[in-house]
Amino acid sequence: MNLDDFQKSWQSQDAAKTISINADVLMNEVRRNQVVFRTRIFVRDAIEVGVAAVLVPVFIVSGLKISWTLHLCAFGCFVVGAYFVIDRWRQKKKTPDLHGSLKDCAATSLAEVCHQIWLLKNVLWWYLLPIFVPIMLFFGWSTWTMPGPVVVKVLFFFFLAAFVTVLYAGIYWLNQFAVKKSLEPRRQELEKLLNEIEPDTQTTNVKTKKPLAPLLLVLAVSIIAIIAHAAMKTNSVTNTTPATSIEAICQAHGVPALAVVVAKDGQICDRAGAGVRKWGDPTPVTTNDVFHIGSCTKSMTATLAAMFIEQGKLRWDTTIADVFPELKGKVDKRYENVTVEQLLHHRGGVPHEPPSAAWKRAWQEIGTPTEQRREFIEAVLSAPPAAAPGTKMIYSNQGYVIVGAMLEKISGEAFESLMTEKLFKPLHMDTAGFGPPGTKDKVDQPWGHVHKLLLTVPMQSDNPPVLSPAGRVHCSLDDLARFAMFHLQENATNGLLKPETLARLHKPDGTNISSPVENYACGWVILKRGWAGGRTLWHNGSNTMWYIVMWLAPEKNFCVIAATNVAGDDAEKACDDAAVAMIHKWLPE
Repeated sequence: MNLDDFQKSWQSQDAAKTISINADVLMNEVRRNQVVFRTRIFVRDAIEVGVAAVLVPVFIVSGLKISWTLHLCAFGCFVVGAYFVIDRWRQKKKTPDLHGSLKDCAATSLAEVCHQIWLLKNVLWWYLLPIFVPIMLFFGWSTWTMPGPVVVKVLFFFFLAAFVTVLYAGIYWLNQFAVKKSLEPRRQELEKLLNEIEPDTQTTNVKTKKPLAPLLLVLAVSIIAIIAHAAMKTNSVTNTTPATSIEAICQAHGVPALAVVVAKDGQICDRAGAGVRKWGDPTPVTTNDVFHIGSCTKSMTATLAAMFIEQGKLRWDTTIADVFPELKGKVDKRYENVTVEQLLHHRGGVPHEPPSAAWKRAWQEIGTPTEQRREFIEAVLSAPPAAAPGTKMIYSNQGYVIVGAMLEKISGEAFESLMTEKLFKPLHMDTAGFGPPGTKDKVDQPWGHVHKLLLTVPMQSDNPPVLSPAGRVHCSLDDLARFAMFHLQENATNGLLKPETLARLHKPDGTNISSPVENYACGWVILKRGWAGGRTLWHNGSNTMWYIVMWLAPEKNFCVIAATNVAGDDAEKACDDAAVAMIHKWLPE
C-alpha cells in the first residue's frame, strides 16, 4: 500500500475509523520509505567521501611531480569530503530516531528531505566551486609555463576553462533536476500527509542561507599559497648580474632550470644558474649542480679511443673484425672492414635506429653493462647496414657503442671504468658519472623533465647502460668546461694527448665544412662562425629529458656551455639564447 492508497482511505466515508485501523501500517510505510531514503543518501555520501579520499593523495603525489597547484586541488577535494562528513554528523545530532508518533516520523522525514533540497540547490557553493577554483589555477599555471606565444596560451586556457565550465554546468543541472523530479514531489507528499494528520501544520521552508564556508576556505588557502610560492620563487633568484639575464631567458622559455658556464684563456670566467631542480619543488638550481650531457658524451668516447691509439693498443684504421674475429660469419660481412675512425665519423653504415628486438633487450639490463653491450653490438652488426660503409654520414648512437665495446675488448675493463680512470680523474672531473644525476627520489640534484600534453613531468631515468659510450654521462658544467678547455689546447702539450691527435679528432671527414653531411669530426660538429674568428667545435646532447649545447672557439680560446633539465624546442631555444648572451658579453664585436 502506498501513500496515495492511504490518502484515498482517509477521504472515505468513515475517515476516523480508517485512520484508526491503518495508522500502524501507515507509520511502517513512512518509516520504510525513510530508511530507503536515508540509505540512498548514505551511499551517495560514502561514494563522494571515498572518491575524495582517493583523489587527495593522487593530487599530492602528482603535485610533487608536475605542479604545486595540484596540491590546491588536493585541498579542495579534502574540503568537499570533509563537508560531507561534517554535514552528516550535524544532521544526525539534529534528527531524532524514527520511533515516535506518525506525525513525528513524517515531520522528521520532511526535515531531512528539505535539508537535501537545500544542499543540492546550493551545490555550486560547497561542492563545485571549491574544486573548480584550484583546477582553474592549475590550468592557468600549466598553460602559462608551457612554451609558445602568449596569445596561444591564453586561448588554450580559455578553451580548458570553457570545457570545465560546461562540465560543471551539467553537474549543476543534474542536481537541480533531481530536486525538481524527486525531492520536491517527496516534500509535497510529506507536507500533504502532515496536513491530513494535523490540518493546521505549517509548511516547512527550505533554508535560504548559502553554505559559503568551503569556498571561502579554499579561496583563502589558494591566495596564501600563491603569495608564498611567489615569495619563494623571488628568493630563489641568484643575485648576480649574469643570473638576471639567465633568469629572464629561463622564464621566457618556460624551462624548469637553465645554467651556463664560460671559459676563456684556460680559466672559467663566468657561470650562472636560474630556475628549480624539479618542477613543482622550490629547491633552486645552483651553478654547481650536475646535468646530464647526452650525446656530448661522444667526444669523450672519441678522446678515450685516441688515448688507446697513442698507446699503440688501437689504430685509426683498426677494423671491427680485427677486434672481434669471433664475429666473422655471424655478422653482416660488410661490417667486418669498418674502421674505428669511420665509426667515430658516423660513416660506418651503422643505422640510426637499433634493431627493435635488441633495443627491447637492452632495457632489460641482463648481465653486466659490458655483457649487455657485447650482446647489443652483435645484434646491430647482424642486421644489414643502412648504407655501404664509408659512403654516407648516418648519425648513429650504435656506432659509438661499437667503439666502446672495442675498447672494453682490448682492455678487459668496463667502459665506465675506463672513462673514469683515463679521462675524468686526470681532468679532475670529480662530479662526472653515468646515468641520471642525484639520489633516487631526492631533490639533491636536478631532475630531467618531459613534456606530456600540457604538463612538464619530472623524471629520474635514462637510456639503458649499453648507450654509455654514446650518451649517458652526467657532470657539473664546470667539469664539462674542464673537458672543453682540454680540447682547446690544440697547440699545447696537455699530458693526455699530442697536439696532432687532438687535431685529428677535430678534423671532419669531408673538406666542405659548410655541408651538414661532411662537417662531423670525432664527436664534434665543425662549423664556421664570425664571432669565433673562424672554426668552432659544436655539439649538443639530449636523452629526451635534458638538453645541453657546447660551443668551442679555438681561435679565441673560448667556450660556452648551456644546459637545461628538459628537452624540446623550448629547451633548445633557451640554451641558444643563453649561449648567445654570454658570447656577446665575453666576445664583443
